[in-house]
Amino acid sequence: QVSPRYPDPCLDRFPKDTGALRSPACFRWCACRRPMSNDSTPTAADALLRRSMDVGGEFLYPKSQQDLLSATELNPTPTTVPPPMAAMAGNIGERHVLVFLGLPLVGKRTIALRLKRYLRFFHGAKCRGFDISALDGGSNLMSPLDANTHSSEFFNKLRKFLDCSDTEFHQGEDGKTTGGGVGSSPRQNRTSVNGIDPMDKNAKNVDSGRVAIVFSSNAMSSFYENWSGSSKERRRWILAQLATISNSSKSKTRIKTIFIEVTLTKKYLEREILSQKLERDVREGRLEPNSTREAGQEWREKVQEYKKLYVTLQDDGSEDDLSYMKLINYGERVLTNRMRAYLPQRIVQFLTATHPTKHTIYLCRHGQSEYNTTGRLGGNSPLTEQGWVFAEILSRFAAQHVCKLKEFHSGQGDGDIEEQVGAGGWMERGADDEEGPSVAARLWTSSLFRTIQTAALIPHPVIRGPDGSAWESMSPRVYRNIDEIFAGDCEGLTPEEVKVSHPQASNLRKMDKIGYRYPRGESYFDIISRLEPCIQEMESYTEPLLIVSHQAILRCIFAYLTGVDREKAPGMETQIQQNVVYQIDLDASSEDHITGVANNLPAFVTVHDFRKEVEETMLARTCRQLQSLDPQP
Repeated sequence: QVSPRYPDPCLDRFPKDTGALRSPACFRWCACRRPMSNDSTPTAADALLRRSMDVGGEFLYPKSQQDLLSATELNPTPTTVPPPMAAMAGNIGERHVLVFLGLPLVGKRTIALRLKRYLRFFHGAKCRGFDISALDGGSNLMSPLDANTHSSEFFNKLRKFLDCSDTEFHQGEDGKTTGGGVGSSPRQNRTSVNGIDPMDKNAKNVDSGRVAIVFSSNAMSSFYENWSGSSKERRRWILAQLATISNSSKSKTRIKTIFIEVTLTKKYLEREILSQKLERDVREGRLEPNSTREAGQEWREKVQEYKKLYVTLQDDGSEDDLSYMKLINYGERVLTNRMRAYLPQRIVQFLTATHPTKHTIYLCRHGQSEYNTTGRLGGNSPLTEQGWVFAEILSRFAAQHVCKLKEFHSGQGDGDIEEQVGAGGWMERGADDEEGPSVAARLWTSSLFRTIQTAALIPHPVIRGPDGSAWESMSPRVYRNIDEIFAGDCEGLTPEEVKVSHPQASNLRKMDKIGYRYPRGESYFDIISRLEPCIQEMESYTEPLLIVSHQAILRCIFAYLTGVDREKAPGMETQIQQNVVYQIDLDASSEDHITGVANNLPAFVTVHDFRKEVEETMLARTCRQLQSLDPQP
């Protein structure tokens, strides 16, 4: 709420008992605050304010901090840009170009696009993918005479993306440009911030940097393109081209180029990626189902021909001056060279974990808790009877659908089987079972009662793991990183009580749900930061993983996995409902189905809705209870 020491003529526009936050326009024109300059060169705060109001813009700071950057009588020269939060730091003004190398059918494109999503979602970096094979329309150019006809066009797009500033314009995936300010040109946005021109590429305090990711979705067609980096000469050519940006008289852009080579040495990994490729071609009508064997052999021959010409990153000292990373068998072995600084190290850490092989993530919100019935925030309340009904349904779903266990009824089998099954009533399926063998699976819960109780009935028998050793399937693992968002002073309150006791918190959070931090609590940006270690571990798994957590946490995980911008995650009101399990099947083709629209689920998401079953079960129990109270004579 505005202190009496700060008279504000805009105060009478709002109810005096709500402490509502004034709009940015009101802050701009208040008599006690500095008005916008009439000069053609706006003040630093004006430029940042205009940018924060730009619908297409990306923020350097949470919107709820915007009014703190305006001048007042008490603070005539305020901070122009708050210190960066971990989730919004981006790559602090640096420009990076990541060039993916390797043979065809190793999953380079999938890994590249997944890395782009990761850097955007968890680090706020501005990333754009550049597909080399799109230059020629995807035709097969296995001839050096046809190559590089579009290299200058590709370079110009790359340069335009790297050479722009946050205050200059925002460039989307389609390459369209929007102005950095309302009714202003890029030149008009040139302004001095503490004596530093934000158009100067050294002005890291007002620019969040860029990451250009260069890859090829069709390595066969783009082999002879210089941007493919398929030989030592082509890699040197890439460095020379990018150096022209750094050395330009009109630009001070500093570009760090990193080569990332993906290599497979395990035959089973090569077979899986090829199998996914053939399945995708059949599914999309490019290949007849009875032709997969011949097509597979043809692809293997093409890869062998490519291998004869491809030059891998050299470890003989001739390329020791390059920054590069060799990713062997998707993180089984990783070699790095000159990978210094923060962002390259985060890239190495993420790429060590991720892989394009098939794996499934199940997201499930806890069953109904006692606080849910009264609409109270946070807390650590236990499940209600309805919550336990869903826990029973979830246990059966996990055993049958996730782990593919076989239900055992008492009185069947011999004593050995009874001992194997125990009290859970489930047993392992063998390799010769008509429904297939059981699957080793994982289970995560938060440390709060309502998630632990929701997962308490899930059986976790010991079965044979992927390597043949004993594996306790669905062994519960408690992860504090996936605890619900902490509401601080608002814990245990209803939304109506929050409006009364913390009116400013209610209004600020409504204005900026992702960036606003509860008093002595957390914001969505805070939970995105603490989710990052979990996401990297989740990316490394090949076994199915069931995550039983909370609405805010699952919104963020769901948004990340389905390619929805993190700014839209807090507003995903129709997703992550109670008594619903979301199945996300990831493989090398997942990136093709990402829509980026919260209400338009990708094809790799399956929704298992148990709300009606929970309702019917509760109704049946109520009827039985009423009958027991009024027995028939």
